[in-house]
Amino acid sequence: MTGPEENYSADAEASSRDPHDWGRAMALALTRLAEQLAPEDSENRHASLVDRPLQLRIIDDGGGVTITISTPTDSGH
Repeated sequence: MTGPEENYSADAEASSRDPHDWGRAMALALTRLAEQLAPEDSENRHASLVDRPLQLRIIDDGGGVTITISTPTDSGH
């Protein structure tokens, strides 16, 4: 039996339950995830997200939602 797969993960909160209002929270979560994946001296951190499998989770958080985006630690990069 193998152990649980580890992931990089980042989240952000949106103050609305309407998906049309989630753009900034999605972008913030993606930026935080890219910062974890890219080398510190990288000039194009967001390139670290290209061709990676990403998992999206949206959790009800009272008046809004928490958006979590994660990716496996070992995805061939």
